[in-house]
Amino acid sequence: MSPAPLPDEFPSAGWLEGLASHAAEAPEVYQALGFANFRLAIEVVDPSGMPRRFGLVLDGYDVVSAGEIQDLSAFAPEALVTGALDAWREMLDNIAENGGADRAHTLNALTLADVPLRVTSDDPMGRDKFFRYAETLQTLFDATGRRQNVAA
Repeated sequence: MSPAPLPDEFPSAGWLEGLASHAAEAPEVYQALGFANFRLAIEVVDPSGMPRRFGLVLDGYDVVSAGEIQDLSAFAPEALVTGALDAWREMLDNIAENGGADRAHTLNALTLADVPLRVTSDDPMGRDKFFRYAETLQTLFDATGRRQNVAA
């Protein structure tokens, strides 16, 4: 199945909605990856240091975009992955160039040493779940393939 078109630029609530739409259009892909139960916040820090946060929920075999998050504690993510806009851009550009992330640009590779992306959690199980569901998350991001539009 071809990647779902992403209606908005990254980072945006619409961009994440595109990820959720892809999961709904290709349920067999996500069912093959297994059942997931995880609340993730994605934080993108612009060059001025201002963060924007977005929520993604893996609920069974469904993926739900929670949109842009103003109150992180109200969303109650199990983990937060944060990084500079340039780091996110590099990963997404790599996905676009290759139709999926190469080994150096996967979420797992970019977060394992906490550089350039970092995973934090108030509960060690939240951080563990990020890595446990990394393949599902990477499949979502890779689905953007060549169709993504990364903001300048």
